[in-house]
Amino acid sequence: MRRGWGEAAVSSATNGGAYSIYVLNVYHSPHFLGRKRGMSQKHIILIHGRAIKPSEKAMIDLSRRAIASGLSRAKRQPAAQLFESNKVKFSFCYFGDISNEILAQNSKTQRDKLTEMDPVRGKPCFPAQPLHEAFALTDALRTFDKKTYAQVLRDADDLRLLDDAADMVSLFGSLFTAGILNKWAIDKATADLGAYLTSHKVGSDIRARLGDILAPAISKGDDVCLLAHSMGCMISYDVLWKYARTSEYTELRKKENPVRLWMTLGNPLGEDGVRHNLLDGRYVETEKYPIHMVREWANFYAQDDFVAHIEKIAPIYNKIPVNGRPKSITDSHIYNCWHYKDVKRNRMTSNPHDLYGYLMHQSVAGRLADWLEAP
Repeated sequence: MRRGWGEAAVSSATNGGAYSIYVLNVYHSPHFLGRKRGMSQKHIILIHGRAIKPSEKAMIDLSRRAIASGLSRAKRQPAAQLFESNKVKFSFCYFGDISNEILAQNSKTQRDKLTEMDPVRGKPCFPAQPLHEAFALTDALRTFDKKTYAQVLRDADDLRLLDDAADMVSLFGSLFTAGILNKWAIDKATADLGAYLTSHKVGSDIRARLGDILAPAISKGDDVCLLAHSMGCMISYDVLWKYARTSEYTELRKKENPVRLWMTLGNPLGEDGVRHNLLDGRYVETEKYPIHMVREWANFYAQDDFVAHIEKIAPIYNKIPVNGRPKSITDSHIYNCWHYKDVKRNRMTSNPHDLYGYLMHQSVAGRLADWLEAP
C-alpha cells in the first residue's frame, strides 16, 4: 500500500536561514532581476551519508553554514544572497536516528559516543559541539587546494590508511558479494550501510525519508538541486530509479529530467559491489538506471576519500541509453581539508570524506552557485 509519497512519512525542511554573510539585497542581483512570477522555485534537497550523527537540527545548521562558507570561499556573492533568501527552499533529508540506533546496537564504542539526545526525535545522538569546533578550524582556511591539504596533513593525523585498506579489500566492492561470510563482514564493518542493503524495512524507511521530500518537489515543478553525500548517493540513486521505472510513480515521469542538478559528493556508486546491490542491480541492462530523471550530474571526489574509492563515475554511467541519460555527467577532483581535534588522543585528525568539508569547498560551491544563478 502506498503511504503518501513514500514508504513512511518523516521529513524536514527549512526556508531561509540565519547565516547571512553579505549585505546586498538579493533582489538587486543581476542574476535575480528579470525572474518572472510563477517560475519554478529553486529547491536544494540535501541528504547526508552513513555513520553516527548529531541531531537533525545540528546537521541542518552545520550544512547551511558549510554551504554559505563555500559560496563565500568561491566569491559567489549573488549566489550566496540567493541561498540566504526566501526564494530558495532548503530541505534536509535526515536518517541519522536510524543509523545511530543500528550502530549503537552493533558496537559499544559507537553507543558510547551518543552522549546527547535529539530534542525533536527524542533519541540518543552524537554531540554537536566537536563538529562546531572542527568547522571553525576548517573554515579558517582561505582556500581548499593541494597546498592547503598538504599543510593539513603535516599538522594532523589522517584517515587515508582506510584508502590503503580499500586497495586490498574494498568494503564497497569485494565484500558486497553473495555469501554468509561477506554478509557478516558487511555488518561488522559498516552496520548501517549493511542494514540499508540487506534489510527491507531499514532500506524502505530510509528511502521514504527522501521520497517524502523529493516527490512533492517534483510534483510541484520545483527547480531541484539534489545534493547527496556518501551513502546518500546510493539512496538518491535508488529513489530516482523507482521514480523512473515503477508504475506507482507514472505521474512523476511526466516532466522530463525533473532533477535539474544532481551533485554527488564522496560517492560510492562507482564500485561494482555497490551497483550490484542497488535496487536495479538484479535487473537486465534495459531496466537499469534512473533514466529521464536528471538533467545534469556533477560528481565530486576528494583526494584520499576512502569511500569514493572508484573516483570517476562518468565512464561507468555514460552507458545509460542516450535518450534517457543526463545531458552531462562530470567528475571533479578536489581536496577536502576538513580536520578536527581528537580529544581522546589530543591530536589533530584529517577526514577527507567529511560532508561539511565537501560543502565548504570552493569548487563544490561554485557548481551549486551556477545552478542558483541560472534562470
